[in-house]
Amino acid sequence: MSGERVTAVNDGGLGRLILNNPPVNVLTIPVMEEAVDALGELQENPEVKIILVEAEGEKGFSAGVDVADHTPEKMEHMLGIFDDLCMGLYRSSKPTIAAVHGLVLGGGCELAACCDLVVAADNSVFGQPEIKVGVYPILGVALFPNLFGSKAANELLLSGRNFSAEEALSMGLVNRVVPLDRFQEEVQAFVGGLMKNSGKVMSLTKKAILAAAGKDEDAARAVAEEIYVNELMKTQDANEGLAAFLEKRRPEWKEA
Repeated sequence: MSGERVTAVNDGGLGRLILNNPPVNVLTIPVMEEAVDALGELQENPEVKIILVEAEGEKGFSAGVDVADHTPEKMEHMLGIFDDLCMGLYRSSKPTIAAVHGLVLGGGCELAACCDLVVAADNSVFGQPEIKVGVYPILGVALFPNLFGSKAANELLLSGRNFSAEEALSMGLVNRVVPLDRFQEEVQAFVGGLMKNSGKVMSLTKKAILAAAGKDEDAARAVAEEIYVNELMKTQDANEGLAAFLEKRRPEWKEA
């Protein structure tokens, strides 16, 4: 699928969702609508194992949601479509990765954070500046304390200041910081490692992670065990992986 500002590509099982709204990939309502459609296409494609969210342009991943779309007549629709996009990534049955560079601000920061993994170029600048204009980021407030811990989330949400890629790494917002001049190569290497895994097993692992989230230890263990016994161990790939280990060979995954 190729829209005016968003493209979805199946690149050998890697689903690439590419933002292209220069100069700073502002998330206007039309851009987010295209992105939701693109995400749905990648999510429904059985050949896609992993979804990678990335952005064109030198200035950044995204400077956030268009301020013009916060007006009273647009706000409800804007919040709904932004929620569809971010929570679609957060709840996707496929692992989601954000590859970010430059500006990763406001809604752009929330969008990246809603992905399972984040690889950041060393020139990335993260921040939730909403507090400085008298509002707060809804998804940030709802999700960040559980994702990063309350102290890191509180500083991000209450200070409104910008954070470097290394600071974001120490806060738990980012998994990997890589040199800008090797950004594409490092992203491909990071993604390539995950692509070697079974898509089915990764999907069920993510299902278990989401199902266990927010529960106490006993309830979390119980739901993870239920998915393990009744779903994971009934797949071809779980049995193939165990057999391959015992036979000292590479597994040959059967399920996407």
